[in-house]
Formats: sequence, structure tokens, C-alpha cells
Amino acid sequence: AVVSTQSTGLEEGAAIRSIAFHSTGDYMLMGMDHPIIRLYDYETLKCFVSSNNHAQHTLPVSAICWNTDCTMYASCSMDGSIKLWDGVSSRCIKTFSEAHSGAEVTSIQFSRNGKYVLSSGKDSVVKLWEVTSGNVLNEYVGVTQQSHRTGAMFNHTEDLIIAPDEKGMAVGCWDARTAEPHPQLVTGHNNVIRTVQHSPTMPAFMSCSDDFRARFWYYRGI
Repeated sequence: AVVSTQSTGLEEGAAIRSIAFHSTGDYMLMGMDHPIIRLYDYETLKCFVSSNNHAQHTLPVSAICWNTDCTMYASCSMDGSIKLWDGVSSRCIKTFSEAHSGAEVTSIQFSRNGKYVLSSGKDSVVKLWEVTSGNVLNEYVGVTQQSHRTGAMFNHTEDLIIAPDEKGMAVGCWDARTAEPHPQLVTGHNNVIRTVQHSPTMPAFMSCSDDFRARFWYYRGI
């Protein structure tokens, strides 16, 4: 593999926590250790922010993501809220305040059809939200997520939800529709699992840990 050298760079005034590219590759969202979300033009590096400062988060942004067609994006924050934004105007469409009982919201992900949002927080609960109503459809419990931004995500078919358990160094798994738990996967990691990333095309995922290891998992029959 050939890795080209960096041709352009960005320097911000706060730690960068999350980046999400637009599907065209022309724009990228940036969430930082700061309440205001940045939208950058990739070619010019021109920065755009929402014109309504009152709609911004009040504490640093933990994570950010686009929906599939990039008509909307979502953000979550240390202030305990989830916000949905118009993908063109960057206008805040909806705010889910105290989404995780006031605890920091650590991850956010849209379903493929854009109708639902999956979030996790430091209250050790994973939640499935309906975008239009703002209602919680399901809660997935059984893992500990209190000290680290460990997150949760759909599997490739969106039939399952997976999330790391920072206490047991395991990975929790639930039926997405019923919230019924499956047996936790004992990973063999000997330190906190910081993130899991599921393949978009097959029943497989990676677990990445503070034990300096990343492990590949392939599963059947869940």
C-alpha cells in the first residue's frame, strides 16, 4: 500500500473528538472539546457553523454522524443532549434533552432508513429513538458504560445491537426489536474495550481495547 503525504491540514483550538464525512466527500463535520459543531468544505477548508448560537450544545460534543443521504446529521454531547440538524442549512431541528438521564451521551448512529437513532450514554443504557416523534422505542441494558466513551452500534442487518461492557471486558448483544439480551461475548481483552466497529456487509466486528489489541470476530447463529 502506498500512503501519500499530507497536503493540507486543520488546526483547531480544542481537542477533536469526532469527524464524519459527507457522502459526496466534499464536506466534513467536526465535533470537538467545544460546544459548537464545525462543518468544513474539504477543498477550501472554509468553516461553517449554525447561525443560531442558542441552538448549540452547552458542553463539548462527544460524537457526530450523518444519516445515509446526508439530509440530516446528529450530535451528542457531555451536556446530556442529542441534537438533530438539517444537513443543508445546519439548523437545529430537534433536541432530546437529558437523553440519558442527564449523563453524557457518548455515541450516536442513524439507522439506514434514517427513521431511528441509536445512542449510548454514561448511564450504562443504550437507547433506540424515533426521529420524527423523539420517543424512545427500546432500551438495552446489561453493560456498564460509566467511565469511557465506549459507544454502541447496529450490526450489518440492523437486527442486533452491540456495545462493549467496560466492567467485564465483554461485548453485550441484544435483539434490536425486542431488546432481549443475547449472551455476552467474552472477548479475552484484559483492559477496557474502547470501541466496537461492525462490518456493514457481514456478521463480523472488531473490538479495540486499552490492552493494545484489536480483535476480529465472526459470529453465526445468534
